[in-house]
Amino acid sequence: MFLLAQLQMDSVAKKNSRRDIRKALASLPTELNNTYDDAMRRIWSQSEEDVRLAEMVLSWISHALRPLALLEIQHALAVEPGDVSFDDGGIPEEDFLVSVCAGLVTVDQESQIIRLVHHTTQEYFENVRMTRFPYAQASITTTCLTYLSFRDFSIVCDSDEEIDHRLSQYPLLEYAAEHWGDHA
Repeated sequence: MFLLAQLQMDSVAKKNSRRDIRKALASLPTELNNTYDDAMRRIWSQSEEDVRLAEMVLSWISHALRPLALLEIQHALAVEPGDVSFDDGGIPEEDFLVSVCAGLVTVDQESQIIRLVHHTTQEYFENVRMTRFPYAQASITTTCLTYLSFRDFSIVCDSDEEIDHRLSQYPLLEYAAEHWGDHA
Protein backbone atom coordinates (compact mmCIF):
# COMPACT_ATOMS: atom_id res chain seq x y z
CA MET A 1 0.00 0.00 0.00
CA PHE A 2 2.81 2.43 0.87
CA LEU A 3 4.57 1.66 -2.41
CA LEU A 4 1.45 2.57 -4.36
CA ALA A 5 1.20 5.87 -2.48
CA GLN A 6 4.90 6.65 -3.04
CA LEU A 7 4.72 5.95 -6.78
CA GLN A 8 1.59 8.06 -7.05
CA MET A 9 3.27 10.91 -5.14
CA ASP A 10 6.22 10.68 -7.54
CA SER A 11 3.77 11.04 -10.41
CA VAL A 12 2.03 14.07 -8.91
CA ALA A 13 5.31 15.72 -7.89
CA LYS A 14 6.34 15.98 -11.56
CA LYS A 15 3.40 18.26 -12.40
CA ASN A 16 4.08 21.96 -13.00
CA SER A 17 0.74 23.61 -12.26
CA ARG A 18 -2.16 23.21 -9.86
CA ARG A 19 -4.43 22.26 -12.77
CA ASP A 20 -2.03 19.48 -13.82
CA ILE A 21 -1.85 18.30 -10.20
CA ARG A 22 -5.67 18.18 -9.97
CA LYS A 23 -5.84 16.20 -13.22
CA ALA A 24 -3.17 13.80 -12.00
CA LEU A 25 -4.93 13.29 -8.67
CA ALA A 26 -8.24 12.65 -10.42
CA SER A 27 -6.74 10.00 -12.65
CA LEU A 28 -4.48 8.13 -10.21
CA PRO A 29 -4.51 4.39 -10.84
CA THR A 30 -5.86 2.23 -8.05
CA GLU A 31 -3.97 -0.93 -8.98
CA LEU A 32 -0.25 -1.44 -8.72
CA ASN A 33 0.24 -2.64 -12.32
CA ASN A 34 -1.50 0.48 -13.59
CA THR A 35 0.80 2.54 -11.38
CA TYR A 36 3.81 0.78 -12.92
CA ASP A 37 2.37 1.51 -16.38
CA ASP A 38 2.07 5.15 -15.32
CA ALA A 39 5.72 5.16 -14.18
CA MET A 40 6.72 3.74 -17.58
CA ARG A 41 4.78 6.54 -19.30
CA ARG A 42 6.73 9.06 -17.19
CA ILE A 43 9.95 7.40 -18.30
CA TRP A 44 8.90 7.54 -21.96
CA SER A 45 8.08 11.25 -21.64
CA GLN A 46 11.75 12.07 -20.94
CA SER A 47 14.42 12.90 -23.49
CA GLU A 48 15.41 10.09 -25.87
CA GLU A 49 18.76 9.70 -24.12
CA ASP A 50 17.14 9.46 -20.67
CA VAL A 51 14.56 6.93 -21.93
CA ARG A 52 17.37 4.80 -23.35
CA LEU A 53 19.28 4.93 -20.06
CA ALA A 54 16.19 4.09 -17.97
CA GLU A 55 15.32 1.17 -20.23
CA MET A 56 18.88 -0.14 -19.98
CA VAL A 57 18.84 0.11 -16.17
CA LEU A 58 15.47 -1.62 -15.94
CA SER A 59 16.54 -4.27 -18.46
CA TRP A 60 19.69 -5.10 -16.54
CA ILE A 61 17.99 -5.19 -13.15
CA SER A 62 14.98 -7.22 -14.28
CA HIS A 63 17.04 -9.72 -16.33
CA ALA A 64 20.09 -10.10 -14.08
CA LEU A 65 20.59 -13.53 -12.59
CA ARG A 66 21.59 -12.10 -9.24
CA PRO A 67 21.35 -8.70 -7.55
CA LEU A 68 23.78 -6.21 -9.08
CA ALA A 69 25.95 -3.75 -7.23
CA LEU A 70 25.64 -0.14 -8.31
CA LEU A 71 29.20 -0.20 -9.69
CA GLU A 72 28.42 -3.29 -11.77
CA ILE A 73 25.47 -1.66 -13.47
CA GLN A 74 27.33 1.63 -13.87
CA HIS A 75 30.11 -0.24 -15.67
CA ALA A 76 27.57 -2.10 -17.82
CA LEU A 77 25.93 1.17 -18.84
CA ALA A 78 29.29 2.73 -19.72
CA VAL A 79 30.15 -0.01 -22.24
CA GLU A 80 29.41 0.56 -25.91
CA PRO A 81 29.65 -2.13 -28.60
CA GLY A 82 33.09 -2.08 -30.15
CA ASP A 83 34.87 -0.61 -27.12
CA VAL A 84 38.35 -2.07 -26.68
CA SER A 85 38.98 -0.58 -23.26
CA PHE A 86 36.89 0.78 -20.43
CA ASP A 87 36.13 4.50 -20.43
CA ASP A 88 35.08 5.59 -16.96
CA GLY A 89 33.86 8.85 -18.48
CA GLY A 90 30.75 6.93 -19.51
CA ILE A 91 29.74 6.01 -15.95
CA PRO A 92 26.38 7.58 -15.09
CA GLU A 93 25.90 9.06 -11.62
CA GLU A 94 23.83 7.16 -9.05
CA ASP A 95 21.29 9.95 -8.51
CA PHE A 96 20.73 10.26 -12.23
CA LEU A 97 20.20 6.50 -12.67
CA VAL A 98 17.58 6.48 -9.95
CA SER A 99 15.93 9.66 -11.22
CA VAL A 100 15.44 8.56 -14.84
CA CYS A 101 13.75 5.36 -13.63
CA ALA A 102 10.77 7.31 -12.22
CA GLY A 103 10.76 5.77 -8.76
CA LEU A 104 11.06 2.16 -9.92
CA VAL A 105 14.63 1.56 -8.68
CA THR A 106 16.50 2.22 -5.49
CA VAL A 107 20.04 1.77 -4.21
CA ASP A 108 20.56 0.19 -0.82
CA GLN A 109 23.05 2.58 0.77
CA GLU A 110 24.54 -0.11 2.99
CA SER A 111 25.07 -2.90 0.44
CA GLN A 112 25.22 -0.64 -2.64
CA ILE A 113 22.86 -3.03 -4.46
CA ILE A 114 20.66 -1.39 -7.09
CA ARG A 115 17.27 -3.05 -7.26
CA LEU A 116 13.65 -2.60 -8.15
CA VAL A 117 11.68 -0.89 -5.38
CA HIS A 118 9.51 -3.91 -4.54
CA HIS A 119 9.08 -7.58 -5.41
CA THR A 120 5.85 -6.66 -7.24
CA THR A 121 7.93 -4.45 -9.53
CA GLN A 122 10.00 -7.50 -10.48
CA GLU A 123 6.79 -9.47 -11.09
CA TYR A 124 5.48 -6.62 -13.27
CA PHE A 125 8.64 -6.63 -15.40
CA GLU A 126 8.65 -10.43 -15.65
CA ASN A 127 5.15 -10.18 -17.13
CA VAL A 128 5.93 -7.38 -19.58
CA ARG A 129 9.63 -7.70 -20.32
CA MET A 130 9.21 -9.44 -23.69
CA THR A 131 7.14 -6.51 -24.93
CA ARG A 132 8.90 -3.71 -23.01
CA PHE A 133 12.48 -4.96 -23.47
CA PRO A 134 12.46 -7.48 -26.33
CA TYR A 135 16.20 -7.13 -27.05
CA ALA A 136 17.43 -6.96 -23.45
CA GLN A 137 19.07 -10.39 -23.40
CA ALA A 138 20.97 -9.72 -26.64
CA SER A 139 22.03 -6.31 -25.38
CA ILE A 140 23.26 -7.74 -22.07
CA THR A 141 25.16 -10.48 -23.91
CA THR A 142 26.80 -7.92 -26.20
CA THR A 143 27.77 -5.75 -23.24
CA CYS A 144 29.24 -8.70 -21.35
CA LEU A 145 31.23 -9.93 -24.36
CA THR A 146 32.48 -6.44 -25.15
CA TYR A 147 33.57 -6.03 -21.52
CA LEU A 148 35.32 -9.41 -21.53
CA SER A 149 37.12 -8.45 -24.75
CA PHE A 150 38.85 -5.38 -23.31
CA ARG A 151 42.57 -5.24 -24.04
CA ASP A 152 43.37 -5.12 -20.32
CA PHE A 153 42.17 -8.69 -20.00
CA SER A 154 44.67 -10.02 -22.54
CA ILE A 155 47.30 -9.81 -19.80
CA VAL A 156 47.22 -12.90 -17.59
CA CYS A 157 46.98 -12.44 -13.83
CA ASP A 158 49.82 -14.31 -12.12
CA SER A 159 48.56 -14.15 -8.55
CA ASP A 160 45.42 -14.01 -6.44
CA GLU A 161 46.30 -10.41 -5.58
CA GLU A 162 46.36 -9.48 -9.27
CA ILE A 163 43.00 -11.19 -9.80
CA ASP A 164 41.51 -9.37 -6.80
CA HIS A 165 42.90 -6.08 -8.09
CA ARG A 166 41.43 -6.69 -11.55
CA LEU A 167 38.03 -7.60 -10.09
CA SER A 168 38.00 -4.43 -8.00
CA GLN A 169 39.09 -2.33 -10.98
CA TYR A 170 36.45 -3.91 -13.26
CA PRO A 171 33.33 -4.55 -11.14
CA LEU A 172 31.31 -6.11 -13.99
CA LEU A 173 34.02 -8.65 -14.82
CA GLU A 174 32.83 -11.44 -12.53
CA TYR A 175 29.17 -11.15 -13.61
CA ALA A 176 30.11 -10.92 -17.30
CA ALA A 177 32.40 -13.96 -17.11
CA GLU A 178 29.91 -16.08 -15.18
CA HIS A 179 26.66 -15.14 -16.89
CA TRP A 180 27.18 -13.85 -20.43
CA GLY A 181 26.15 -17.25 -21.82
CA ASP A 182 22.99 -17.30 -19.71
CA HIS A 183 21.80 -14.18 -21.53
CA ALA A 184 22.67 -15.46 -25.01
